[in-house]
Amino acid sequence: MDRFPTNDYLLLDVENGANGATMKEDTTLTHRRHHRKLTNKEKALMSKVESLDFSEIDNILLRQYTLKQKKLRKILKTFGKWLICTLIGLFTGIVVYCLKESVENLEEIKFSSIEKFYSDSIAIPFFIFLSFNLGYGVLSSLFVVLFGPLTSSSGLPEVKGYLNGIRIQKAFNLKTVIGKILSLIFSFSSALVLGPEGPMFHIGAAIGSSISQFKSKTLGIHLKSFWIFQNDSDKRDFISCGAAAGIAAAFGAPIGGVLFALEEGSSFWSRQLTWRTFFSCLIATLTANLFLQGFKVQIHDYGVLTFGVSKTYLYTYTELIPFVLMGIFGGLLGALFVHLNVRINYLRKKYLQDKRLKIVEVIVVVTITSFICFFPALGVSCVPISNIPDLPPDVCDISQSTTTVQFFCKEGYYNPLATLTFSPLEDALKILYSRSSHIFSPEILITFAVIYFLLCVITSGIYVASGIFIPMMLIGASWGRLVGILLSKWITTVDPSIYALIGSAAMMGGSLRMTISLVVIIVELTEGTQYLLPLIIVVMLSKWTGDAFNESVYEHLIELKNIPYLPSQPAHHLRKSTVADAMASDVKYFPEIVSVRKVVDMLSNTTHNGFPVVMIPKLHDPSLPTITLSKGSIQDDPNLLRKSVNNNNNNNEKIINNTVCIGDEDIDPQEGKILVGLILASQLSILLKRKIFIYSNQMSSMDLIADSGMNLPISHSEFSAELAGKIPSISDIKESLTSEDLDKMIDLRPYMNFAVVSIKNYSSLTEAYRIFRVVGLRHIVVVNVFNQIVGMLTRKDLL
Repeated sequence: MDRFPTNDYLLLDVENGANGATMKEDTTLTHRRHHRKLTNKEKALMSKVESLDFSEIDNILLRQYTLKQKKLRKILKTFGKWLICTLIGLFTGIVVYCLKESVENLEEIKFSSIEKFYSDSIAIPFFIFLSFNLGYGVLSSLFVVLFGPLTSSSGLPEVKGYLNGIRIQKAFNLKTVIGKILSLIFSFSSALVLGPEGPMFHIGAAIGSSISQFKSKTLGIHLKSFWIFQNDSDKRDFISCGAAAGIAAAFGAPIGGVLFALEEGSSFWSRQLTWRTFFSCLIATLTANLFLQGFKVQIHDYGVLTFGVSKTYLYTYTELIPFVLMGIFGGLLGALFVHLNVRINYLRKKYLQDKRLKIVEVIVVVTITSFICFFPALGVSCVPISNIPDLPPDVCDISQSTTTVQFFCKEGYYNPLATLTFSPLEDALKILYSRSSHIFSPEILITFAVIYFLLCVITSGIYVASGIFIPMMLIGASWGRLVGILLSKWITTVDPSIYALIGSAAMMGGSLRMTISLVVIIVELTEGTQYLLPLIIVVMLSKWTGDAFNESVYEHLIELKNIPYLPSQPAHHLRKSTVADAMASDVKYFPEIVSVRKVVDMLSNTTHNGFPVVMIPKLHDPSLPTITLSKGSIQDDPNLLRKSVNNNNNNNEKIINNTVCIGDEDIDPQEGKILVGLILASQLSILLKRKIFIYSNQMSSMDLIADSGMNLPISHSEFSAELAGKIPSISDIKESLTSEDLDKMIDLRPYMNFAVVSIKNYSSLTEAYRIFRVVGLRHIVVVNVFNQIVGMLTRKDLL
């Protein structure tokens, strides 16, 4: 019979939660925030994903290292972090420069080849246009096939998942980042409706990971001397720096990059990380600017996506009314985009699993895009360039002139629709923000907005590197400029360029649900701080409107990719449950002293990554001798322990010949599983690999508070370097162990994590969720009212 009753008197039955009643599973693809309940199939897929170890292992090894650590080493570590942040910014800025120059050269080759045949016929220019687009698109897709599926799309869901504490295999290796850059260069040049900013977030994150870890599986490099940075917590911070630097260099917005990483990317933040991230963004932006414009020009305009607007025209307070309506409309349109795009990506995932079919889809989408960008413009009448008035002298615009596309018009005329569809996306965006009036008619703008909205819906998610920042800004700028033109025509004279800017903010806020970072990025892009108030109003309204229907496109893509992401707040269906309702009750554990054979068997037969360590009561009996090793170790001298207990013969029952003997019933207690620590599977593998064993039935009590002066067979730096490297498989370890080794014991006490987080099984699941999410845990041990282990909580139990 158990010592204590199995059911705790504090366990509550909350609305039949303890009796097995479950809510009806929600199988909808899109949903409002905190309203999704995953199906059992989705949970099973997500349970295969491993979590990261953000928490530092608090054990005797760490205490010894901390006591011996000198001030100079701390200074060198701090200096090393700043140096790494500098390198991250430098390399990210260089990548943005290479991307910009490569895309410009590829587009120059394409459009210059088309211009040679304008006078011959319509068919030849179109087939040249189509051929270049197909060539670029197929090359981009082939790079994804060659370098791996993680090089496709934006990669932002994967980065968010990693920063949330999820191990995404191959997300940041060298092969992935090279493939992403190459795929992005060709996809952005292929006339597809996509942008580079999302992929730059992933590329920057990969650069931060590669530079900071001083190791590469692709190149087979691992510099163990830099073990101090090779942990999940520091790697997470450097990835945040790189991701922010990627956005900062792409937009030319260092503050916006920091805020984007804080708002959209990272789940964990600190004041120190803010400064280092800002420094990386500064270096990345400055590097991109210097390479793009040279060292002899004045610093004014920089980045992949920068434009200018009027510095003198101000809005009136009556215009806040249309701005409010535009924010609501942007939220509705953004929610519609999320709804359609998620469903199309679901169909892709379900039916296009073969890579050949994915390449065929890219060919089809490129062909459709090329047809739509070319032929509708042939039905539009040409407009004299003289109809466009000169810019007033108070306007600060990028080129101080309006760049139009002649297409098949005669000299001195331009085609309004081709100016938008038959030019690079950045040029189209700049002309939509232009202060020049009478460039586009309402019919052209509504046609362009509808066409690009539909193209963006089907393009986002195809098998190439792609983002949706520029497309969303283009779509919003087109219908925003339309609103400005209609207001000027029907009500009062306004500046359509400001409405284009407001439309872009509303569209991005409605689809991406960005707030602070979006406002700052747009202000940094336009240098228009006078539009700060309407931008804030529009972004907030568009986000609130979109949230009323579904979450952002990135949150839904995270779910579609089966990434077990934990938002800042738990889902509503978890708020009525206790920990006992969600925990896994079949807990695998180890006693403080365990046989090598049992460890090997456990690691061979389970896939768990963490094991609670339970107390052996006899080892904590105050009447037993206490050992503090200062010279040598039990492994080196098995008689050392015998000598240390010479003077204590009070407990003859358990001290035979002055040696403490632990029986099997003490080593594997079946009652009173009192929690004392946690040991990771990776730690156990290192202990087995290094054969850090002791002889059986020889051990004494250990003062876990005072015993920091023990002379252990491995140091903290050696152990950490081993953990940062490749952990050997249990099958390889078994081959190196002899039968004599299997009969020995492992003392887990010097190596287990003392600061294990536990929670009572009658606690609210919501509180357990918050602890898990805020602290960045991998495991929470569940105990009952008597502090006995009754379960475990991991990420999959909180979904």
